[in-house]
Amino acid sequence: MIERLTSVETKVDSLAATMDRRFDEVAAGLGEQRRYTDFAYERLNGKISRLDDRVSRLDDKVSRLDDKASRLDDRMSTIEKEMHSGFAQMDQMFLRLDRKLDQLIDRA
Repeated sequence: MIERLTSVETKVDSLAATMDRRFDEVAAGLGEQRRYTDFAYERLNGKISRLDDRVSRLDDKVSRLDDKASRLDDRMSTIEKEMHSGFAQMDQMFLRLDRKLDQLIDRA
């Protein structure tokens, strides 16, 4: 019976040692995976940060372009108003000229 208990104890000790080795291997694998994940996260975070900087610069450029387009639109509106005013004045001048010509024709 003692031999059997000794045999079982030896097997349990061997199994415990095997399990300890396996747990150590799993822990090492998890540690390696964690280091890789941290490395990949840092790389990705750096790329996202650089992309964010580029998007911010692009946003600034678009904002400046929008300001320029707004100023151009304002200028074009001013020119359009001036043109309409100028055309209205020309219409009045042509109407006066037309009346004067009609008066000259009627006198003749």
